[in-house]
Amino acid sequence: MKKRPTPKKKSSALDKPRHYNAQDLFPETLPPVEAASWPNDNTRAYEALQALLTGPQNQADYRDGWRLAASVKLLEYGGWAFCKRDIRRPHCRSTITEYALDRQHPATAAALNARQQRGFISLDALVVFAAASVTAAVVAVFGRLLGLS
Repeated sequence: MKKRPTPKKKSSALDKPRHYNAQDLFPETLPPVEAASWPNDNTRAYEALQALLTGPQNQADYRDGWRLAASVKLLEYGGWAFCKRDIRRPHCRSTITEYALDRQHPATAAALNARQQRGFISLDALVVFAAASVTAAVVAVFGRLLGLS
């Protein structure tokens, strides 16, 4: 008796590519997008999200912990979307996954927009404001010492 031949995968016109984003003809009839939930401060998921906001991350370069994949999975449960790809590192025996925040995903984009509208200050701006306030305080103290004010 012969074995049944193994089916070979054939591409079909009905198969959609992974990056397929269907546009609805009537977007106003769609339900509103629920924004991804921000993790609590001082958690591993929060640290991972802060690192991913700066750019793509992989376990070899991630310095805030040794379980980046677990933190990313927690963020996915919260509605965040990521672009993932396998990369090779010089001192790693196998491939490792690199994660990047998918800013085009509706829930991720909604969360980022809500944070910006709420008055979120980026770390770069925070450093500039802190330096400016320290400079203003130093100038005020020297002004008092010199009797200028």
